[in-house]
Parts: sequence; structure tokens; C-alpha cells
Amino acid sequence: MQSDIDLNEEMLRNKSIDCSTGNDLLESLNREQNRWYSKTKAVVKSSQHTGSEIETYCFCYGIKCYYVIKDGKSWDECKQTCQNSSLFLLKIDDEDERKFLQQELIPDNYWIGFSYDKEKKEWAWIENGPSKLASNTVKFNEKLGGCVFLSKTRLDHVDCRNLYSCICGKRLNKFPDLLFN
Repeated sequence: MQSDIDLNEEMLRNKSIDCSTGNDLLESLNREQNRWYSKTKAVVKSSQHTGSEIETYCFCYGIKCYYVIKDGKSWDECKQTCQNSSLFLLKIDDEDERKFLQQELIPDNYWIGFSYDKEKKEWAWIENGPSKLASNTVKFNEKLGGCVFLSKTRLDHVDCRNLYSCICGKRLNKFPDLLFN
């Protein structure tokens, strides 16, 4: 009798483990399905105030739009450029988004909104909030550079004065209502 109870308890524990793996897979598939709802890409030329043309392009994927500026800027200049357009220097939410961007982008280095906060003595996103990607960056040594860039193959950190392209972003649910009227 006791052995039957023990056996049933063991079977229930195993089913819980099996369900946990299935739930993780289901969550991943749901995220992917939600992301595929809107993916468009356009390449445009835009003029800066100086009159020189800079290659830019934008595309939307899931609930986020990405605005890529193919012009060498420092991390602070990229941050300011994004803010001047009511955008933010990109925050990458998870590994799926990072992989998507690395497949989508032209080979180059792109500043993202992740840097070392000297006051808090920690790595932080410009846009506050959780990111499952943050746990991958704790190995960065701020003495080697305090700003993070994304390339086709990796995330890495260097001196913030280096000149790279910028990726700005905006969540679709944060656009003003007047854009949709």
C-alpha cells in the first residue's frame, strides 16, 4: 500500500518536471508568434541639419519598431539622436530579440541602450525595466569600456567615444494616439 503511494507521488513529480519543460517551450512559441504579427522593412535616406545625407532604415517586428542610423556616432551622440526623435537607444528584451536583430542587421557595430552606471556601479539599460538579456552582461569589465554595442556575432563593450551606427527603438504601444487617427 505504501509502495503504491510512493510510486504515485514519484509519477506526479515526473509529470511536473515534464510539464515545466513543455510550458517553457509553449511560452517561447507564443513569444515568437506574437513577434511575427508585424514585420516590415523600408530603406530611406534622411538629411541631417547640416544637409548631408545619412543612410537610415526602419523596420517593425512584433510590438517594437527599430530605427537604424548608419552614421558613425559616439554612444552619447546616439542616445541624443534617438531622444531628439522621441525614441530611445534600443533596449533588447531577451535572447530571441537579440538573435532576430543579428540576423536582420547589415554587418556593422551598433550602439544599444546598455551602459555602465558609474553612480550605481552596475550595468543598466537606459529604459528601466526588466530584461532577460541583462544576466548575460555581468561578465563585462567596465574598465575596458562602459558602453555596449551589438554586432552580427556578439554583444560587447568598448569605450563610449568609439564611432558606431545607432539603433533606436520604440514600442508600438508608446506611439502617440494622433499617429493612428
